[in-house]
Amino acid sequence: MTKLLSLLLVVSYVLVCSVNLNAQEIDTLQSKNFSDEFKEAQVLAFDGNRKEARKRCYKILREQPNFHDARILIGRTFAWDKRYNEARKELQLVLDKDYDNKDAISAFIDLEKWSGDLSKALFYCEYGQSFYPREEDFLIKKIKIQQEKGLDAKSLQTINELLEINPGNEEGIKLFKAYKSATRKYVLTVKHDFEHFEEPYVRRWHVSSFQVSRRNAWGSLIGKVNIGDLVKAGEGLWSNEISKQFEIDAYPRISASNYMYLNYGYSPDNLFPEHRVGAEFYQKLPAKFEASAGVRFLRFDGSDGHKNVHIYTGSVGKYYRNYWFSLRGYFTPKDSDVSRSVFFITRRYLRDAKQYIGLELGTGTSPDEARGNVSNFDTYKYDSWKVRLGYQDQLIDKRLTYLLRVGYEREEYEVSEKRRILTFSVKLSYQL
Repeated sequence: MTKLLSLLLVVSYVLVCSVNLNAQEIDTLQSKNFSDEFKEAQVLAFDGNRKEARKRCYKILREQPNFHDARILIGRTFAWDKRYNEARKELQLVLDKDYDNKDAISAFIDLEKWSGDLSKALFYCEYGQSFYPREEDFLIKKIKIQQEKGLDAKSLQTINELLEINPGNEEGIKLFKAYKSATRKYVLTVKHDFEHFEEPYVRRWHVSSFQVSRRNAWGSLIGKVNIGDLVKAGEGLWSNEISKQFEIDAYPRISASNYMYLNYGYSPDNLFPEHRVGAEFYQKLPAKFEASAGVRFLRFDGSDGHKNVHIYTGSVGKYYRNYWFSLRGYFTPKDSDVSRSVFFITRRYLRDAKQYIGLELGTGTSPDEARGNVSNFDTYKYDSWKVRLGYQDQLIDKRLTYLLRVGYEREEYEVSEKRRILTFSVKLSYQL
């Protein structure tokens, strides 16, 4: 009897173990299947098929409600589609069950930043830090949000905190350099514009500009000295009639979404207009658009007396991914007609906002360019078209910015008489 009882106990134990092992195998298999389905959902989401990705994730959650990665992906895809309230609902369900879920907290930070609520995004950064004080990803997100909110001093503290945790963090080093660059107040700039044409006579037009700019709490202030020289055939590198112009520019901020451009220039010499005045209002718009409207005034002092030129201008700009597009028009009343100049500019940003290649197409004359700022009223009477290519980048720890630009123009200098003009421009700016 004792032997029979022992045998029954052994058989029972084997059966129980077998059932447990089978259950574990089933759980493992199901977990593997869910993991495979989730990876498929991720691929769908990243390929842009977000609706189908959410369907897959909801299917997983019906069978395994605590598969939090699936719900986090649902929340992120809602955020990508700008359905922020639905995204918040899904992510909050994760935190209700798993209050320190790192991925859910990170998704919440991104969600609130994308929705424009920077204060709430900063709250979730600090919430995440309360559980993961050495988490570098939270610190990097926090720095960027602080900088976007204008909390420069606090962002520096967070940068230092990040670099104390990991002195080799590449993103932290990059943010520190960007902070140092942004806090430098003075910039020295040297610029030279050169134009050459041979009809109806050979001329070489040089304009050199020396600038000092200072960033202030209210905006930027720039002082300029322009040196102009129109070299004739047979003369050397320079002529005997070098002209000077003195200018001051200001870019005062009115609010977080608009600012002004103000300009005044004076020249005692013949090559530049005697007086130059400019004013323009810029307004930032939704969807990364910007619009402006303004006026330029030039007073020419010639042998036949004074001539005043009023030029009205407006622009529309748009940032799209790594591109910037701008369309600007100048309208100059003359006699009973209006002269029109139109310029289209596009830039393709590369590493960052300081490195880009640019293309410019235009018709007519701009008072904001070197040759449009000369003492020659006839410049605004004739037709022309132009194309320019430019490249900008930085050197010396990103303190030196250089811009190179070449162009070709076809300009009417008399009625039905046209000439070719080759242009070259170089600009160097150094942050002190």
